[in-house]
Amino acid sequence: MTEETITALKNYDWLVRNKGLDEVELHWDSDSLISGEGGYEISLLTDPGFTPATRQGS
Repeated sequence: MTEETITALKNYDWLVRNKGLDEVELHWDSDSLISGEGGYEISLLTDPGFTPATRQGS
């Protein structure tokens, strides 16, 4: 597995565990990650530090 994939999975896992599966949705058609009433570009999942799970020292 690539480092980018591991980072994305850790970030998604953290979001689901901390916000709940009902509050996190991958919207593939718009390349968006929906979280609560907001949204992000899905590519942010690959960014180290997007969630506490991938912040330095975690």
